[in-house]
Amino acid sequence: MSPTSRPRTVLVTGAAKRLGRSIALALAAGGWQVAVHYRASAQDAIDTVAACADLAGASAHFYADFEDESAVRSLVPRVVKHFGPLDAVVNSASLFEHDTAHTLGFAALEKHLRSNTATPVLLAQALHQHVADRAAAGDADAQGAVVNLLDQKLWNQNPDFMSYTLSKAALEAAGTMLAMAL
Repeated sequence: MSPTSRPRTVLVTGAAKRLGRSIALALAAGGWQVAVHYRASAQDAIDTVAACADLAGASAHFYADFEDESAVRSLVPRVVKHFGPLDAVVNSASLFEHDTAHTLGFAALEKHLRSNTATPVLLAQALHQHVADRAAAGDADAQGAVVNLLDQKLWNQNPDFMSYTLSKAALEAAGTMLAMAL
């Protein structure tokens, strides 16, 4: 907790199921307010929110389709409107569809890049701007963190899931670039 005793708030993408859910629950157990993002798993998101609430109190779910840039750009403002200050974003959501060097096409690669690379970059931009606005308004506690989940496929490459792997490689590079720029 901060010196102001305000609970920290985190947006976890893909938090309705699997790894994202586990991350959301661990953060809730640590006292964080959790914004649970989902796309296709509304009931799972509701269940995750309930489980988070049992651990820490405040939690809510937020729908966003990461193929829609306006939906991505509106996500952080919606979380801030609901919770107040946002302190962190954990980019756990990933599109993971099979293709190979023989089947890769523009559409599949673009879809993976939108979801797995561009969305985390836009969410980092939004968190950075939110934190800068808080600092400009005199919030001495204004700081933020972004966690991007990558994949072992970057270091243990094989020729399947080519669009997915390329999008995660781009996200790895984007993390370095964003850290320098923001």
